[in-house]
Amino acid sequence: MKIKELNIGLQIDVGAPTPTILSSEHEVYLIFYVDKPNPNWNGTYVNVRSNSDDGIVTVKLSQYAQFKFGNPNDEAINGHPYYKHGLQPYAIQEVLESDWIEDLRHMNSVHPYHKDEHFKTYRHLIFFFHDTCFEIVCRNMEILDNTEPTLKKEIKRISELISA
Repeated sequence: MKIKELNIGLQIDVGAPTPTILSSEHEVYLIFYVDKPNPNWNGTYVNVRSNSDDGIVTVKLSQYAQFKFGNPNDEAINGHPYYKHGLQPYAIQEVLESDWIEDLRHMNSVHPYHKDEHFKTYRHLIFFFHDTCFEIVCRNMEILDNTEPTLKKEIKRISELISA
């Protein structure tokens, strides 16, 4: 097993990324704040996010098998089983030779139409935030380029997409 950081042109906000998950049976939308460096910041104050802040991204994850969201946070990352393999906070990473995908393949092997090759197209992705960790086994990941400018508006837009 190896952990590979995915350099996809964005950096998770290290302070308050506020990840939000909206999901249907076929797709997961992960919405969060990205780092927007302020050249005037002098390090003497904390910027608290609100629903009206801009600087968000939406990642659409489709054809998923399973996802997890919650612990550990960045202060307990060394308790995550993949930490010893290179898992880092505030990063988007892929687990190569994933034991989770293998567990899912084994679980499904009792199905009468099971085929091992279907599991070769899955990816195990980890989005490690400040207070939470999001992991998913899916086939496709797409960064949406038509997001609304604020978290509140984007949640509303994606909710309408899912329920349409």
